[in-house]
Amino acid sequence: MRRIAEAGLSTALWIAVFAFGGTSPPFFLLTQFIILGLGVLVLSVSVGTPIAGVDLPLFVPFSLFALVLLQIIPIPAFPGPRAVASRDALAGQSIHTLSLAPYQTVSHLLLLVTYLTAFYLVLWICEQRGAKRRMVYSLLALGTFEAFYGLVQYLTGWQQIFFYLKKYYVEDATGTYINRNHFAGFLEMALPFAIALGLRSAGNLRRAVQRGEATARRLLSAPEMIPLIGLLFLAVVIFAALIFSRSRMGILSALSSLIVVLALAGSSSPSKRTRAMVAAFFFLGVIGMVAWVGSDPVVTRFEILGQEYGQIGQNRISIWRDTVRLIRQRPWMGTGLGTFSVAYTSVQTVFLTHLVDHAHCDYLEVATELGVPTGLLLFGSMFWILARAIRHYRKSQDSFDSAVCLGCIGSIAAILVHSLADFNLYIPANALVFTVTLALAWIES
Repeated sequence: MRRIAEAGLSTALWIAVFAFGGTSPPFFLLTQFIILGLGVLVLSVSVGTPIAGVDLPLFVPFSLFALVLLQIIPIPAFPGPRAVASRDALAGQSIHTLSLAPYQTVSHLLLLVTYLTAFYLVLWICEQRGAKRRMVYSLLALGTFEAFYGLVQYLTGWQQIFFYLKKYYVEDATGTYINRNHFAGFLEMALPFAIALGLRSAGNLRRAVQRGEATARRLLSAPEMIPLIGLLFLAVVIFAALIFSRSRMGILSALSSLIVVLALAGSSSPSKRTRAMVAAFFFLGVIGMVAWVGSDPVVTRFEILGQEYGQIGQNRISIWRDTVRLIRQRPWMGTGLGTFSVAYTSVQTVFLTHLVDHAHCDYLEVATELGVPTGLLLFGSMFWILARAIRHYRKSQDSFDSAVCLGCIGSIAAILVHSLADFNLYIPANALVFTVTLALAWIES
């Protein structure tokens, strides 16, 4: 049964990423159907036989679920905010919801249930021996495919997503995503696993040399050398594709996560020399590929950064300023999950001819829709899992599990940094991958 759930969850992840990052509702519906179906199947099998040995976090998920339910439950008009109550009275309505757009909130509630189901499925599946290894390698394989696909787009000019002809970001690598920033967001979550596993392989190779099992002549043919070369190659390909997505925040987030991974690796078993060797070969490979392809388009993206943010009222900072005003209007319960595009129009002072559907900052958007207390609870729990994983990794022995723990740390750190200036957690495929990573980190900590 666990093998069926494992295969189903991996298939759902691949479908979500291939379906334009999950932004195509009809295709992502298949992912939801698989995950929710697996959840129902596991619950039905587990009836009467409680799941033992699985540490299930319940408080934060169920608190979040309860709040969103509260946002869509019809309530009498008088308990609501005065402005809302007055509006409903004028419209002749005797009840209202806390959510400004209940339909959007219900749609996002279904997404939330999908993510929570995936989280618990990972915890249950990884009770089986070898499941964690297969899941990590499946995620790494998916990241490698996306990276190669994006590089083919960039190098050949074949700007298609399967049979769909791209209309946006036609000069960038986007893989099967529409938006380069979301493509980068996915790759930055896969990259740390390649680096962490590469560090483990390098450590194994070093110990083999020290034990005399691999002499200088036999070093290149040592069994540990093949996975090391393979993982470093995959890491170079993934990071190169991320660079050619030309996502500035994606590049900075990936670099931040690499710094975290390499710094933490120094506190564990790999020696400084081993760590330096892996980092040197990785960055030399990336520099070589970038030099071969050409770095001018990427450099240009950073050169125009000051120009973009020098224009008053035409950048993300202006949107953030308006969003803060919106948060102040409803600081406790929020406007409703998934309602930012509707609620923002009441405070919008920039991009007046455009629909601003996201705050371009996950922290602000979550605080807007769910309220400041729930936002602090949600992101606080993410940082708590990250801190637990870091603490566990510092105490762990060198093993595949410790490498997975290090990969999870880098992956979570990358997306939390990227969330400062983008909305990857509102992209279904990326949110699903992030949920799986959080579950793996919870297991390891």
